[in-house]
Amino acid sequence: MHTILIVDDEEPMRELLKVHLLGAGYQVDEAKDGMEALDKLKKSSNYSALIVDWMMPFMDGIELTRRIREISSVPILMLTARSETSDKVKGFSYGADDYVTKPFESAELLARIQALLRRSPTLNQESYDVLLYNGMTLNPNDRTVSLQGSSVVLTQHEFEILWNMAKHPKQIFSRSHLIELIWGEDFQGDERTVDSHIRNLRGKLKSIGASDFIITVWGAGYKLQ
Repeated sequence: MHTILIVDDEEPMRELLKVHLLGAGYQVDEAKDGMEALDKLKKSSNYSALIVDWMMPFMDGIELTRRIREISSVPILMLTARSETSDKVKGFSYGADDYVTKPFESAELLARIQALLRRSPTLNQESYDVLLYNGMTLNPNDRTVSLQGSSVVLTQHEFEILWNMAKHPKQIFSRSHLIELIWGEDFQGDERTVDSHIRNLRGKLKSIGASDFIITVWGAGYKLQ
């Protein structure tokens, strides 16, 4: 059974989310701020996904997401009243996997949680084969990429982008194609989200010595070098 960690400083919102999630058959844990959430994550790896509120005191959802990504690739659904595309792109750039904008319908919340869990290879108990590409090892079981003894953990979407490119290294992937492959037909954001993930992915690959692996094909999209 999947356990969802709710991170929100407002108790009424935590209670509302609990009602929806428990009613759908999920187990629920909660944290009232970012520090408590980090502490729970460090002590347990049993969370299938997190719902993180953007606006929290002391440590907002963006900073919390950034710090989570240093220790975990658990799927993160950001809960926010901000609907500007630039805000969403910022959240994606720090490692958020999806968004729900307040006010939200229960059906939308549950659909997005289900989509995150369905796409997350780390939640499947089967073991998947690694993929080798140009000296890199891509491991879908923990979303790590390794090169010459160095490794880095990617977010779910970052890994899926690289995995699809490595499986088809000669193919040019347009933004719309990557969105269809990774976010699905229900994606309602801006195509620039892809650029943000590519930028983060390039930075992480560079940190292990795999610089310039992803190239931009102007007017067409992206492909692997």
